[in-house]
Amino acid sequence: MPDTEDSYQNPRKHKVIHWNPEDEEAAERARASRRKLITLGAVAGGVVIVLVFVAALWKNPDQDAKALTDRLGITEESVPERDFREAFASRSKADLEQDSAKSGLEKIRQMRVNHHVLTTRLLGVEREFLQGEDLMKRQAYDRAFDAFQGVNAQIEEFSSLVEAMLATQEMYDNFLARVDELKSSKHLNPEAYEAAFEAASAGKQFLTEGSFNASESKLTEATDKLQELSDSITAYIRENAALGHRYIAQGQGAKAIDAFTKLLSIDPQNEDAIIQIERAKTADEVFALINTAETHERGLEFEDALADYQTAFEKDNKSAKAQNGISRVRRKIENRDFNKYLAIAQNAENERRYDEAIEHFQLALTIFPDRKDLSDSIAKARRDKHQSDIARLITQAYALETDERNWEGAREIYQQLHDMEPNLQEAKDGLLRTGKVIRSLLRYEKYLEMAEIEAQRLQYQLARQSFDKAMKSKPDYLALSEDTKRLQQHLITQSRPVSVLFISDMSTWVSVQGPTAKKPTKLKETTINLLPGDYRVVGRKKGYQDVTLRLQIRGGVAQSPLTVICDEKS
Repeated sequence: MPDTEDSYQNPRKHKVIHWNPEDEEAAERARASRRKLITLGAVAGGVVIVLVFVAALWKNPDQDAKALTDRLGITEESVPERDFREAFASRSKADLEQDSAKSGLEKIRQMRVNHHVLTTRLLGVEREFLQGEDLMKRQAYDRAFDAFQGVNAQIEEFSSLVEAMLATQEMYDNFLARVDELKSSKHLNPEAYEAAFEAASAGKQFLTEGSFNASESKLTEATDKLQELSDSITAYIRENAALGHRYIAQGQGAKAIDAFTKLLSIDPQNEDAIIQIERAKTADEVFALINTAETHERGLEFEDALADYQTAFEKDNKSAKAQNGISRVRRKIENRDFNKYLAIAQNAENERRYDEAIEHFQLALTIFPDRKDLSDSIAKARRDKHQSDIARLITQAYALETDERNWEGAREIYQQLHDMEPNLQEAKDGLLRTGKVIRSLLRYEKYLEMAEIEAQRLQYQLARQSFDKAMKSKPDYLALSEDTKRLQQHLITQSRPVSVLFISDMSTWVSVQGPTAKKPTKLKETTINLLPGDYRVVGRKKGYQDVTLRLQIRGGVAQSPLTVICDEKS
């Protein structure tokens, strides 16, 4: 029996009204205009009465008011003030309920009603509303209030029925769409499929009859049965997927392909099954490679194990075993190499082979870049190496100074030390010391060279001076070379005076120009001691031509007498 029949157990007879919203609105506007005119008239009459009373009471308000009320025969007890208030309240309540009913009626008129039961119910609500309006016209406000209150209750019930009808219709539409999706797989649970159809058919019948609650119950039952079929499909897919994955893991490719093919017969768009069938084609090879890799891994042959895992992963990039094996073996290789590098570094550090220690600490750090202890070890090794290098270079520089007299080499090392540690006192002292010796050696060599050149030019006095300066610059440890000794002896020889006999006529003025200079003098026979060198002997006599002679004096060589006489007249 339809849900709407409960309210119509005792239907009342009403005449048929052809309802037109536009006519109704026009009538309502007319009624509102009449109510406004009546209200304005009442207000105007009240104003007039008030003015009359004010004028009458102006001189003696109390007496005049009493006299006026006496003339009119009006007493306080005779004014029907209470009845008027009750009538006004009833009218107000009825108006409010009418406005609410009118607004609700407008809303339900706009609802999508495509059902004969709901259409009948809507007509009933319209009739009740028109009856309420008729009562309002006859000023039966209490009855009108009850009528409109009933209309509002029916409107609320009608709205609930519309919502129930729409929800039930949506359930039925969803069922049809869902059953169409599952139809091809009904053989997995035919009992649930048939039961779902039976319940849906009953729900559709109830929906047509207007029994929305009964329809909802049956459609819910149908949906639950479809869910049982859906659960059967899900279980079938899950079972074959699990079976296919297990066969792939066991290297049984043919069985895996069969399981996933069954799955695709139910769910042709299943992407995982399509992917797994491709994997299953190489499952046997991948399984064998992984077994070989695991054997290598157990034997600590990590590089061979890594190669096999990588080959397996290339053939099946979805293989979790291959992927996990690659990651695991790489970690083992890293740990092995790290421990090796760390042991070498620590051993080298203990033996003060700091370069090797730093190199292997850095190799270990490349494996685990976040290890702060490795960074600290590298920094410490560098500090230790710095101090060790300084001590080693100082020792090396001292050895070059004291043992090899290699001042240039020592100075280079001291300069290197100064660059490494600008405030190192040993470097500063070494640079000063070696620089002083190097400058002395440079001066020594320079003056020796000058003495050699001057001796070759027969400038023996200058050569002797340069040689003396060289000897003053020579470091005490430095012995004279054979060439230097020969030069020294040569200069000693050439520094001894040679006796020369000068012969003249006591009329010629004789002067000697050279290393040993003699002023002009007249002589007969005179022996003069001249230092070795080149001389120019000049004879002058008044009225005669000058005589100029070149004279070479060599140490250790006897010199013949020299005659200087001016005998040619000018």
